[in-house]
Amino acid sequence: MKLDSFSETEETISFYTRNDFAIINALLAGDTDSLWSGARAAYNDNKNIIEEFRNGQRTVNSDYDIKWIEILQKRLISSLDRESKEKIIKTACKDIDNILNAMRPAERKMLLYRTAWDDCANCAGNCFPYSHQYKSLRLRVNDSVTIKTISSTSVTPYMEKNADKAFYRYEITVPAGNNILELDKFVCHNENGEVLLPPMKFKVTDIIMTEKDNCKGIIKIEYSEQLHIKFNVSDYLPAFKV
Repeated sequence: MKLDSFSETEETISFYTRNDFAIINALLAGDTDSLWSGARAAYNDNKNIIEEFRNGQRTVNSDYDIKWIEILQKRLISSLDRESKEKIIKTACKDIDNILNAMRPAERKMLLYRTAWDDCANCAGNCFPYSHQYKSLRLRVNDSVTIKTISSTSVTPYMEKNADKAFYRYEITVPAGNNILELDKFVCHNENGEVLLPPMKFKVTDIIMTEKDNCKGIIKIEYSEQLHIKFNVSDYLPAFKV
């Protein structure tokens, strides 16, 4: 009996939670260098996993493994030639659509957390890290800030005792009714309690600096508005030198 394949959204989530988040967010931010470096990392990882199944380092233990191998093979590339770059961008655009279309309004007010690792070279004064694409955001209380990428957050804060370097913690208030995607609803999710937020505007409500060894500060923000993204794949190909 033929197994049902992953749905398009399940496939997207399974790859997003491994390496493809870097491709997707580089595309959304217009970051060419990070897009192609992220693509190399993702596709090398896919190739290595398939090889591990072939040589016995990994074993097929369930229907999930069979479906996982199937979608890994779909996303393999041999080089970053023009054809492969077009495939990467088209796949990333479809993944973005799948994630945004799967989002649903939060049923209640939520408090989510995001960890941003400190890079002292980029952060000084009122500047703070947020993500790879936003390494140094100038933030002050009452500022309205636009984030063009998809944000990964958690229902629980990162444990300071597990940190091996300094970080800032974002405490994100999500009003009831704002769109989110709770990844626990998918069998192919990565970490329990992970919640994706769409490209958005947020308001800074408080900044609390601390004297702790690891957590250097807590930045409180409120997700105020989703950015509605409309794009055509053809618009992205020239911008990314395909």
